[in-house]
Amino acid sequence: MNTHALEQQIERLKRAGATLIICDVQKGKKDDRPGLMHIIKLVQEKKIAELIVTRLDRLGRSVVSIRKNIAVFQESEVNLRVLDQLIDLKTSQGMFMINLLASLAEMEVDQLSERVRHGKQHRRNQNAACECAPFGYRVDGIAYRLDRTPFLCLLEQRPENYQELSEESDPKQLPGIMVAQLARDCIDIFLAMKGVSKAVRVITQKYGIGRCHSKKNGHDKIFHWTPAGIKRWLLNPVLQGHTVYNKRRTTSRGQRQENSPEDWDIRTDTHAGDRLLTDQEAEEIKQIIEFNASHVGTALLNYDASAPDTYSPYAYLRSLVFCAECQAKAITKSRESVDRHKKYFYYSCRHARKGCNNLKGTKKELIETAIINQLLQQPVALQSPGLNTSLQPISSPLKSEKLQKMEVRLAKLEEIVDIDPDLEELKQKTRQQIQEELNPFSTKALETRQVREIIQSGNNLVIWQLLSADEKVLIYPKSIDYITIRNGTVELVALKD
Repeated sequence: MNTHALEQQIERLKRAGATLIICDVQKGKKDDRPGLMHIIKLVQEKKIAELIVTRLDRLGRSVVSIRKNIAVFQESEVNLRVLDQLIDLKTSQGMFMINLLASLAEMEVDQLSERVRHGKQHRRNQNAACECAPFGYRVDGIAYRLDRTPFLCLLEQRPENYQELSEESDPKQLPGIMVAQLARDCIDIFLAMKGVSKAVRVITQKYGIGRCHSKKNGHDKIFHWTPAGIKRWLLNPVLQGHTVYNKRRTTSRGQRQENSPEDWDIRTDTHAGDRLLTDQEAEEIKQIIEFNASHVGTALLNYDASAPDTYSPYAYLRSLVFCAECQAKAITKSRESVDRHKKYFYYSCRHARKGCNNLKGTKKELIETAIINQLLQQPVALQSPGLNTSLQPISSPLKSEKLQKMEVRLAKLEEIVDIDPDLEELKQKTRQQIQEELNPFSTKALETRQVREIIQSGNNLVIWQLLSADEKVLIYPKSIDYITIRNGTVELVALKD
Protein backbone atom coordinates (compact mmCIF):
# COMPACT_ATOMS: atom_id res chain seq x y z
CA MET A 1 0.00 0.00 0.00
CA ASN A 2 1.33 3.47 -0.98
CA THR A 3 0.99 5.37 2.31
CA HIS A 4 2.05 8.71 0.74
CA ALA A 5 -0.77 8.48 -1.83
CA LEU A 6 -3.24 7.67 0.95
CA GLU A 7 -2.09 10.62 3.04
CA GLN A 8 -2.40 12.89 0.01
CA GLN A 9 -5.94 11.72 -0.73
CA ILE A 10 -7.01 12.23 2.90
CA GLU A 11 -5.62 15.77 2.86
CA ARG A 12 -7.50 16.60 -0.37
CA LEU A 13 -10.76 15.30 1.10
CA LYS A 14 -10.30 17.44 4.19
CA ARG A 15 -9.69 20.54 2.08
CA ALA A 16 -12.85 19.70 0.08
CA GLY A 17 -14.88 19.85 3.32
CA ALA A 18 -15.17 16.17 4.30
CA THR A 19 -15.81 15.63 8.00
CA LEU A 20 -15.85 11.80 8.04
CA ILE A 21 -13.20 9.93 6.02
CA ILE A 22 -13.51 6.19 5.35
CA CYS A 23 -10.61 4.25 3.79
CA ASP A 24 -10.52 0.82 2.17
CA VAL A 25 -7.25 -1.07 1.81
CA GLN A 26 -8.66 -3.85 -0.37
CA LYS A 27 -8.76 -4.22 -4.14
CA GLY A 28 -11.05 -1.68 -5.77
CA LYS A 29 -12.47 -4.40 -8.01
CA LYS A 30 -14.29 -5.91 -5.04
CA ASP A 31 -17.86 -4.69 -4.61
CA ASP A 32 -18.14 -5.87 -0.99
CA ARG A 33 -15.38 -3.75 0.55
CA PRO A 34 -16.21 -2.94 4.19
CA GLY A 35 -15.68 0.80 3.77
CA LEU A 36 -17.81 1.01 0.64
CA MET A 37 -20.59 -1.06 2.22
CA HIS A 38 -20.54 1.24 5.27
CA ILE A 39 -20.87 4.32 3.06
CA ILE A 40 -23.79 2.82 1.10
CA LYS A 41 -25.53 2.07 4.40
CA LEU A 42 -25.06 5.67 5.60
CA VAL A 43 -26.44 6.95 2.28
CA GLN A 44 -29.49 4.68 2.47
CA GLU A 45 -30.15 5.83 6.01
CA LYS A 46 -29.73 9.46 4.85
CA LYS A 47 -27.16 10.14 7.57
CA ILE A 48 -24.95 12.12 5.18
CA ALA A 49 -25.81 14.99 2.85
CA GLU A 50 -22.93 14.68 0.37
CA LEU A 51 -20.28 12.09 -0.53
CA ILE A 52 -16.85 13.23 -1.73
CA VAL A 53 -14.44 10.82 -3.46
CA THR A 54 -11.07 11.51 -5.06
CA ARG A 55 -11.73 9.33 -8.11
CA LEU A 56 -14.83 7.73 -9.58
CA ASP A 57 -13.28 4.26 -9.50
CA ARG A 58 -13.43 4.43 -5.68
CA LEU A 59 -17.11 3.47 -6.14
CA GLY A 60 -16.35 0.46 -8.37
CA ARG A 61 -14.42 -0.73 -11.38
CA SER A 62 -17.34 -1.63 -13.66
CA VAL A 63 -20.15 0.34 -15.23
CA VAL A 64 -22.73 -1.91 -13.57
CA SER A 65 -21.40 -1.47 -10.01
CA ILE A 66 -20.91 2.29 -10.37
CA ARG A 67 -24.41 2.80 -11.77
CA LYS A 68 -25.83 0.65 -8.97
CA ASN A 69 -24.18 2.85 -6.33
CA ILE A 70 -25.14 6.06 -8.12
CA ALA A 71 -28.78 4.90 -8.13
CA VAL A 72 -28.62 4.62 -4.32
CA PHE A 73 -27.37 8.21 -4.07
CA GLN A 74 -30.14 9.49 -6.35
CA GLU A 75 -32.88 7.57 -4.49
CA SER A 76 -31.63 8.93 -1.16
CA GLU A 77 -31.10 12.44 -2.66
CA VAL A 78 -27.46 12.41 -1.54
CA ASN A 79 -25.09 14.44 -3.72
CA LEU A 80 -21.82 13.00 -5.08
CA ARG A 81 -18.66 14.98 -5.79
CA VAL A 82 -15.64 13.51 -7.60
CA LEU A 83 -12.55 15.68 -7.15
CA ASP A 84 -10.30 14.43 -9.97
CA GLN A 85 -12.98 14.53 -12.67
CA LEU A 86 -14.82 17.62 -11.33
CA ILE A 87 -18.12 15.72 -11.25
CA ASP A 88 -21.12 16.95 -9.31
CA LEU A 89 -24.50 15.19 -9.52
CA LYS A 90 -26.20 18.57 -9.05
CA THR A 91 -25.00 19.69 -12.50
CA SER A 92 -26.60 18.61 -15.81
CA GLN A 93 -23.34 17.14 -17.11
CA GLY A 94 -22.74 15.05 -13.98
CA MET A 95 -24.52 11.81 -14.99
CA PHE A 96 -23.10 11.92 -18.52
CA MET A 97 -19.56 12.20 -17.19
CA ILE A 98 -20.18 9.42 -14.68
CA ASN A 99 -21.29 6.99 -17.43
CA LEU A 100 -18.35 7.96 -19.63
CA LEU A 101 -15.72 7.67 -16.91
CA ALA A 102 -17.24 4.43 -15.58
CA SER A 103 -16.77 2.90 -19.03
CA LEU A 104 -13.16 4.08 -19.09
CA ALA A 105 -12.56 2.67 -15.59
CA GLU A 106 -14.01 -0.68 -16.66
CA MET A 107 -11.79 -0.72 -19.77
CA GLU A 108 -8.74 0.04 -17.63
CA VAL A 109 -9.51 -2.93 -15.37
CA ASP A 110 -10.03 -5.20 -18.38
CA GLN A 111 -6.71 -4.08 -19.88
CA LEU A 112 -4.94 -4.75 -16.58
CA SER A 113 -6.50 -8.21 -16.36
CA GLU A 114 -5.45 -8.87 -19.96
CA ARG A 115 -1.84 -7.92 -19.18
CA VAL A 116 -1.89 -10.23 -16.16
CA ARG A 117 -3.24 -13.07 -18.31
CA HIS A 118 -0.50 -12.52 -20.89
CA GLY A 119 2.12 -12.62 -18.13
CA LYS A 120 0.71 -15.84 -16.69
CA GLN A 121 0.54 -17.44 -20.14
CA HIS A 122 4.19 -16.52 -20.72
CA ARG A 123 5.16 -18.32 -17.52
CA ARG A 124 3.02 -21.30 -18.46
CA ASN A 125 4.80 -21.53 -21.82
CA GLN A 126 7.99 -21.92 -19.80
CA ASN A 127 6.38 -24.48 -17.44
CA ALA A 128 7.24 -22.04 -14.66
CA ALA A 129 6.26 -22.69 -11.06
CA CYS A 130 3.36 -20.75 -9.57
CA GLU A 131 4.34 -18.07 -7.08
CA CYS A 132 2.43 -19.79 -4.27
CA ALA A 133 4.24 -23.06 -3.51
CA PRO A 134 2.64 -25.88 -1.45
CA PHE A 135 4.06 -26.69 1.97
CA GLY A 136 7.43 -28.41 1.65
CA TYR A 137 8.47 -26.44 -1.43
CA ARG A 138 9.90 -23.08 -2.40
CA VAL A 139 10.08 -21.38 -5.79
CA ASP A 140 13.62 -21.02 -7.14
CA GLY A 141 13.51 -18.96 -10.32
CA ILE A 142 10.85 -20.70 -12.38
CA ALA A 143 11.09 -24.14 -10.76
CA TYR A 144 9.81 -25.80 -7.60
CA ARG A 145 12.51 -26.97 -5.20
CA LEU A 146 12.24 -28.87 -1.94
CA ASP A 147 12.46 -26.44 0.96
CA ARG A 148 15.52 -27.57 2.91
CA THR A 149 15.60 -24.65 5.33
CA PRO A 150 15.47 -25.51 9.07
CA PHE A 151 11.94 -25.17 10.31
CA LEU A 152 11.04 -27.04 13.47
CA CYS A 153 13.14 -27.54 16.58
CA LEU A 154 12.05 -30.77 18.21
CA LEU A 155 12.00 -30.50 22.00
CA GLU A 156 12.26 -34.26 22.40
CA GLN A 157 15.61 -34.16 20.57
CA ARG A 158 17.02 -31.14 22.33
CA PRO A 159 20.62 -31.33 23.62
CA GLU A 160 21.59 -30.75 27.22
CA ASN A 161 22.80 -27.21 26.45
CA TYR A 162 19.57 -26.17 24.70
CA GLN A 163 19.24 -23.09 26.93
CA GLU A 164 22.59 -21.80 25.71
CA LEU A 165 21.45 -22.28 22.11
CA SER A 166 18.60 -19.80 22.62
CA GLU A 167 21.04 -17.03 21.72
CA GLU A 168 22.38 -18.87 18.67
CA SER A 169 22.17 -16.74 15.53
CA ASP A 170 22.90 -19.57 13.08
CA PRO A 171 19.76 -21.73 12.75
CA LYS A 172 21.83 -24.59 11.32
CA GLN A 173 23.33 -25.11 14.78
CA LEU A 174 19.92 -25.78 16.29
CA PRO A 175 18.49 -29.33 16.46
CA GLY A 176 15.49 -29.79 14.24
CA ILE A 177 14.28 -30.83 10.82
CA MET A 178 13.88 -29.15 7.46
CA VAL A 179 10.57 -28.09 5.95
CA ALA A 180 10.80 -30.83 3.31
CA GLN A 181 11.48 -33.47 5.99
CA LEU A 182 8.48 -32.32 7.98
CA ALA A 183 6.30 -32.47 4.86
CA ARG A 184 7.49 -36.00 4.13
CA ASP A 185 6.73 -37.05 7.71
CA CYS A 186 3.15 -35.81 7.27
CA ILE A 187 2.83 -38.02 4.19
CA ASP A 188 4.18 -41.06 6.06
CA ILE A 189 1.74 -40.44 8.91
CA PHE A 190 -1.20 -40.29 6.49
CA LEU A 191 -0.14 -43.52 4.75
CA ALA A 192 0.07 -45.21 8.15
CA MET A 193 -3.25 -43.84 9.44
CA LYS A 194 -5.14 -44.11 6.13
CA GLY A 195 -7.42 -41.20 6.95
CA VAL A 196 -7.13 -37.41 6.95
CA SER A 197 -8.75 -36.88 10.36
CA LYS A 198 -6.61 -39.53 12.04
CA ALA A 199 -3.49 -38.16 10.35
CA VAL A 200 -4.21 -34.62 11.55
CA ARG A 201 -4.74 -35.93 15.08
CA VAL A 202 -1.41 -37.78 15.09
CA ILE A 203 0.48 -34.85 13.53
CA THR A 204 -0.97 -32.46 16.11
CA GLN A 205 -0.08 -34.76 19.01
CA LYS A 206 3.41 -35.47 17.70
CA TYR A 207 4.43 -31.87 17.15
CA GLY A 208 2.28 -30.19 19.82
CA ILE A 209 0.61 -27.84 17.38
CA GLY A 210 -2.05 -25.46 18.65
CA ARG A 211 -4.96 -23.94 16.79
CA CYS A 212 -4.01 -21.00 14.58
CA HIS A 213 -5.31 -18.98 11.65
CA SER A 214 -5.68 -20.87 8.40
CA LYS A 215 -3.01 -20.61 5.72
CA LYS A 216 -3.33 -17.57 3.50
CA ASN A 217 -0.62 -18.41 0.97
CA GLY A 218 2.38 -20.64 0.35
CA HIS A 219 4.89 -18.24 1.86
CA ASP A 220 3.74 -18.07 5.48
CA LYS A 221 4.86 -21.69 6.21
CA ILE A 222 2.24 -22.05 8.91
CA PHE A 223 2.34 -25.63 10.13
CA HIS A 224 -1.27 -26.30 10.98
CA TRP A 225 -3.37 -28.89 9.17
CA THR A 226 -7.10 -29.32 8.93
CA PRO A 227 -8.58 -32.50 7.37
CA ALA A 228 -9.66 -30.56 4.27
CA GLY A 229 -6.32 -28.78 4.04
CA ILE A 230 -4.14 -31.89 4.22
CA LYS A 231 -6.42 -33.62 1.71
CA ARG A 232 -5.94 -30.82 -0.85
CA TRP A 233 -2.20 -30.82 -0.16
CA LEU A 234 -1.79 -34.57 -0.63
CA LEU A 235 -3.62 -34.46 -3.97
CA ASN A 236 -1.52 -31.56 -5.29
CA PRO A 237 0.42 -32.73 -8.39
CA VAL A 238 3.38 -30.57 -7.32
CA LEU A 239 4.23 -33.21 -4.70
CA GLN A 240 4.61 -35.74 -7.56
CA GLY A 241 7.08 -33.57 -9.49
CA HIS A 242 4.53 -31.89 -11.77
CA THR A 243 3.47 -28.27 -12.23
CA VAL A 244 -0.25 -27.58 -12.33
CA TYR A 245 -2.21 -24.62 -13.64
CA ASN A 246 -5.90 -23.72 -13.74
CA LYS A 247 -6.64 -25.21 -10.32
CA ARG A 248 -8.91 -22.27 -9.55
CA ARG A 249 -10.93 -19.79 -11.55
CA THR A 250 -12.28 -16.32 -10.86
CA THR A 251 -16.02 -15.83 -11.16
CA SER A 252 -17.70 -12.74 -12.60
CA ARG A 253 -18.10 -11.47 -9.02
CA GLY A 254 -14.37 -11.74 -8.36
CA GLN A 255 -14.62 -14.87 -6.19
CA ARG A 256 -12.16 -17.77 -6.45
CA GLN A 257 -13.58 -21.25 -7.01
CA GLU A 258 -11.94 -24.67 -7.25
CA ASN A 259 -11.91 -26.30 -10.67
CA SER A 260 -12.49 -30.01 -11.14
CA PRO A 261 -9.20 -31.98 -11.37
CA GLU A 262 -10.24 -32.98 -14.91
CA ASP A 263 -9.90 -29.30 -15.90
CA TRP A 264 -6.40 -28.85 -14.45
CA ASP A 265 -3.53 -28.12 -16.80
CA ILE A 266 -0.74 -30.44 -15.58
CA ARG A 267 2.84 -30.24 -16.94
CA THR A 268 4.55 -33.49 -15.97
CA ASP A 269 8.05 -34.00 -14.57
CA THR A 270 8.97 -30.32 -14.27
CA HIS A 271 10.94 -30.99 -11.07
CA ALA A 272 11.31 -34.78 -11.08
CA GLY A 273 14.38 -34.57 -8.84
CA ASP A 274 12.43 -32.79 -6.10
CA ARG A 275 9.49 -35.10 -5.54
CA LEU A 276 7.85 -35.76 -2.22
CA LEU A 277 5.67 -38.57 -3.58
CA THR A 278 6.35 -41.50 -5.87
CA ASP A 279 3.75 -42.51 -8.46
CA GLN A 280 2.85 -45.55 -6.36
CA GLU A 281 2.35 -43.48 -3.21
CA ALA A 282 0.27 -40.90 -5.08
CA GLU A 283 -2.00 -43.64 -6.42
CA GLU A 284 -2.32 -45.20 -2.98
CA ILE A 285 -3.22 -41.84 -1.42
CA LYS A 286 -5.84 -41.24 -4.11
CA GLN A 287 -7.39 -44.67 -3.52
CA ILE A 288 -7.48 -44.16 0.26
CA ILE A 289 -9.17 -40.76 -0.05
CA GLU A 290 -11.70 -41.99 -2.62
CA PHE A 291 -12.52 -45.08 -0.56
CA ASN A 292 -12.97 -43.09 2.66
CA ALA A 293 -15.15 -40.55 0.86
CA SER A 294 -17.59 -43.20 -0.37
CA HIS A 295 -17.43 -45.51 2.66
CA VAL A 296 -18.34 -43.46 5.70
CA GLY A 297 -19.31 -44.48 9.21
CA THR A 298 -18.01 -44.76 12.73
CA ALA A 299 -16.88 -48.38 12.33
CA LEU A 300 -14.91 -47.80 9.12
CA LEU A 301 -11.51 -47.41 10.79
CA ASN A 302 -9.90 -49.43 13.56
CA TYR A 303 -8.93 -47.11 16.39
CA ASP A 304 -7.11 -49.80 18.36
CA ALA A 305 -3.46 -48.67 18.29
CA SER A 306 -2.23 -52.21 18.96
CA ALA A 307 -4.09 -53.66 15.93
CA PRO A 308 -1.99 -54.16 12.77
CA ASP A 309 -4.78 -53.05 10.42
CA THR A 310 -6.01 -49.50 10.02
CA TYR A 311 -9.44 -50.49 8.70
CA SER A 312 -12.03 -52.53 10.57
CA PRO A 313 -12.54 -56.18 9.46
CA TYR A 314 -15.51 -55.66 7.13
CA ALA A 315 -14.85 -52.07 6.05
CA TYR A 316 -14.58 -53.09 2.38
CA LEU A 317 -18.30 -54.02 2.33
CA ARG A 318 -19.41 -50.40 2.73
CA SER A 319 -21.62 -49.29 -0.18
CA LEU A 320 -21.48 -52.75 -1.81
CA VAL A 321 -24.39 -54.58 -0.11
CA PHE A 322 -28.00 -54.10 -1.30
CA CYS A 323 -31.39 -55.62 -0.49
CA ALA A 324 -32.49 -58.14 -3.14
CA GLU A 325 -36.15 -57.34 -2.39
CA CYS A 326 -36.33 -53.54 -2.72
CA GLN A 327 -32.81 -52.75 -4.08
CA ALA A 328 -32.14 -50.31 -1.23
CA LYS A 329 -28.63 -50.03 0.19
CA ALA A 330 -28.30 -52.33 3.19
CA ILE A 331 -27.26 -51.02 6.60
CA THR A 332 -24.82 -52.60 9.04
CA LYS A 333 -25.99 -53.81 12.45
CA SER A 334 -24.70 -55.90 15.34
CA ARG A 335 -26.12 -57.92 18.21
CA GLU A 336 -24.82 -60.08 21.05
CA SER A 337 -25.47 -63.77 21.55
CA VAL A 338 -27.81 -64.87 24.35
CA ASP A 339 -24.89 -65.63 26.67
CA ARG A 340 -23.19 -62.37 25.58
CA HIS A 341 -19.97 -64.24 24.80
CA LYS A 342 -20.07 -63.46 21.09
CA LYS A 343 -21.03 -60.52 18.95
CA TYR A 344 -22.56 -60.91 15.49
CA PHE A 345 -22.19 -58.36 12.68
CA TYR A 346 -24.61 -58.42 9.78
CA TYR A 347 -26.28 -56.40 7.03
CA SER A 348 -30.03 -55.92 6.77
CA CYS A 349 -32.44 -53.92 4.65
CA ARG A 350 -33.00 -50.39 5.88
CA HIS A 351 -36.71 -50.72 5.00
CA ALA A 352 -37.32 -53.99 6.85
CA ARG A 353 -40.80 -53.95 8.45
CA LYS A 354 -41.37 -50.61 6.72
CA GLY A 355 -42.71 -51.97 3.46
CA CYS A 356 -39.97 -54.50 2.62
CA ASN A 357 -40.38 -58.22 3.36
CA ASN A 358 -36.63 -58.85 3.61
CA LEU A 359 -36.74 -59.11 7.40
CA LYS A 360 -33.74 -61.24 8.33
CA GLY A 361 -30.20 -59.85 8.32
CA THR A 362 -27.22 -61.62 6.70
CA LYS A 363 -24.05 -62.17 8.69
CA LYS A 364 -20.98 -60.42 7.32
CA GLU A 365 -18.89 -63.58 7.58
CA LEU A 366 -21.39 -65.36 5.30
CA ILE A 367 -21.13 -62.50 2.81
CA GLU A 368 -17.34 -62.78 2.84
CA THR A 369 -17.49 -66.56 2.29
CA ALA A 370 -19.83 -66.05 -0.68
CA ILE A 371 -17.44 -63.47 -2.15
CA ILE A 372 -14.45 -65.81 -1.90
CA ASN A 373 -16.39 -68.70 -3.44
CA GLN A 374 -17.45 -66.51 -6.34
CA LEU A 375 -13.91 -65.20 -6.90
CA LEU A 376 -12.50 -68.75 -6.82
CA GLN A 377 -14.96 -69.84 -9.51
CA GLN A 378 -14.20 -66.96 -11.83
CA PRO A 379 -10.65 -67.81 -13.05
CA VAL A 380 -11.92 -70.93 -14.86
CA ALA A 381 -14.90 -69.05 -16.29
CA LEU A 382 -12.64 -66.28 -17.55
CA GLN A 383 -10.32 -68.64 -19.45
CA SER A 384 -10.76 -68.28 -23.20
CA PRO A 385 -10.90 -71.44 -25.36
CA GLY A 386 -7.42 -70.81 -26.72
CA LEU A 387 -5.77 -70.74 -23.30
CA ASN A 388 -4.78 -73.54 -20.93
CA THR A 389 -7.93 -74.41 -18.96
CA SER A 390 -6.13 -76.23 -16.19
CA LEU A 391 -6.32 -73.20 -13.91
CA GLN A 392 -8.07 -74.51 -10.80
CA PRO A 393 -8.28 -73.41 -7.16
CA ILE A 394 -5.47 -75.04 -5.20
CA SER A 395 -4.69 -75.30 -1.54
CA SER A 396 -0.94 -74.60 -1.69
CA PRO A 397 1.04 -72.08 -3.77
CA LEU A 398 3.15 -73.49 -6.65
CA LYS A 399 5.76 -71.71 -8.71
CA SER A 400 4.44 -70.76 -12.11
CA GLU A 401 6.44 -71.20 -15.30
CA LYS A 402 6.68 -67.43 -15.59
CA LEU A 403 8.14 -67.15 -12.09
CA GLN A 404 10.69 -69.87 -12.78
CA LYS A 405 11.86 -68.11 -15.94
CA MET A 406 12.26 -64.80 -14.08
CA GLU A 407 14.29 -66.47 -11.31
CA VAL A 408 16.59 -68.05 -13.91
CA ARG A 409 17.01 -64.68 -15.63
CA LEU A 410 17.87 -62.99 -12.31
CA ALA A 411 20.42 -65.71 -11.47
CA LYS A 412 22.18 -65.13 -14.80
CA LEU A 413 22.20 -61.38 -14.25
CA GLU A 414 23.66 -61.81 -10.76
CA GLU A 415 26.56 -63.78 -12.26
CA ILE A 416 27.66 -60.71 -14.23
CA VAL A 417 30.19 -58.79 -12.14
CA ASP A 418 30.26 -55.32 -13.64
CA ILE A 419 29.59 -51.81 -12.34
CA ASP A 420 26.99 -50.80 -14.88
CA PRO A 421 24.02 -48.60 -13.88
CA ASP A 422 21.85 -50.04 -16.66
CA LEU A 423 22.66 -53.58 -15.52
CA GLU A 424 21.80 -52.75 -11.90
CA GLU A 425 18.54 -51.17 -13.03
CA LEU A 426 17.66 -54.35 -14.99
CA LYS A 427 18.42 -56.49 -11.93
CA GLN A 428 16.22 -54.33 -9.73
CA LYS A 429 13.40 -54.44 -12.28
CA THR A 430 13.60 -58.25 -12.43
CA ARG A 431 13.53 -58.49 -8.63
CA GLN A 432 10.44 -56.29 -8.59
CA GLN A 433 8.72 -58.48 -11.18
CA ILE A 434 9.47 -61.57 -9.10
CA GLN A 435 7.98 -59.96 -6.00
CA GLU A 436 4.85 -59.00 -7.93
CA GLU A 437 4.49 -62.57 -9.21
CA LEU A 438 4.94 -63.97 -5.70
CA ASN A 439 2.42 -61.48 -4.30
CA PRO A 440 -0.15 -60.69 -7.02
CA PHE A 441 -2.01 -58.43 -4.60
CA SER A 442 0.86 -56.08 -3.80
CA THR A 443 0.11 -52.38 -4.19
CA LYS A 444 2.49 -52.10 -7.14
CA ALA A 445 0.98 -55.12 -8.92
CA LEU A 446 -2.61 -53.93 -8.38
CA GLU A 447 -1.91 -50.57 -10.01
CA THR A 448 -1.18 -52.19 -13.37
CA ARG A 449 -3.69 -55.08 -13.22
CA GLN A 450 -7.17 -55.02 -14.67
CA VAL A 451 -10.13 -56.62 -12.84
CA ARG A 452 -9.82 -59.76 -14.96
CA GLU A 453 -6.15 -60.13 -14.04
CA ILE A 454 -6.82 -59.59 -10.34
CA ILE A 455 -9.47 -62.31 -10.32
CA GLN A 456 -7.28 -64.73 -12.25
CA SER A 457 -4.40 -64.09 -9.85
CA GLY A 458 -6.59 -65.09 -6.92
CA ASN A 459 -7.14 -68.70 -7.88
CA ASN A 460 -5.68 -69.78 -4.57
CA LEU A 461 -8.00 -70.22 -1.58
CA VAL A 462 -5.14 -69.43 0.82
CA ILE A 463 -4.61 -66.02 -0.78
CA TRP A 464 -8.15 -64.86 -0.07
CA GLN A 465 -8.25 -66.32 3.44
CA LEU A 466 -5.00 -64.67 4.53
CA LEU A 467 -5.79 -61.14 3.29
CA SER A 468 -5.67 -58.50 6.01
CA ALA A 469 -8.44 -55.95 6.51
CA ASP A 470 -6.33 -53.27 4.81
CA GLU A 471 -5.62 -55.53 1.82
CA LYS A 472 -9.31 -56.33 1.46
CA VAL A 473 -10.09 -52.60 1.27
CA LEU A 474 -7.53 -52.32 -1.50
CA ILE A 475 -8.57 -55.42 -3.47
CA TYR A 476 -12.28 -56.24 -3.09
CA PRO A 477 -13.76 -52.89 -4.26
CA LYS A 478 -11.68 -53.26 -7.44
CA SER A 479 -13.34 -56.60 -8.22
CA ILE A 480 -16.88 -56.41 -6.77
CA ASP A 481 -19.64 -54.35 -8.34
CA TYR A 482 -22.43 -55.08 -5.83
CA ILE A 483 -23.85 -57.78 -3.52
CA THR A 484 -27.51 -58.58 -2.90
CA ILE A 485 -28.87 -60.30 0.23
CA ARG A 486 -32.25 -61.82 1.11
CA ASN A 487 -33.41 -63.18 4.49
CA GLY A 488 -30.05 -64.29 5.86
CA THR A 489 -28.50 -65.49 2.60
CA VAL A 490 -26.38 -64.00 -0.17
CA GLU A 491 -28.34 -64.01 -3.40
CA LEU A 492 -25.79 -62.53 -5.82
CA VAL A 493 -22.16 -61.40 -5.89
CA ALA A 494 -21.77 -59.34 -9.07
CA LEU A 495 -18.19 -58.87 -10.17
CA LYS A 496 -16.91 -56.00 -12.27
CA ASP A 497 -16.15 -56.54 -15.94
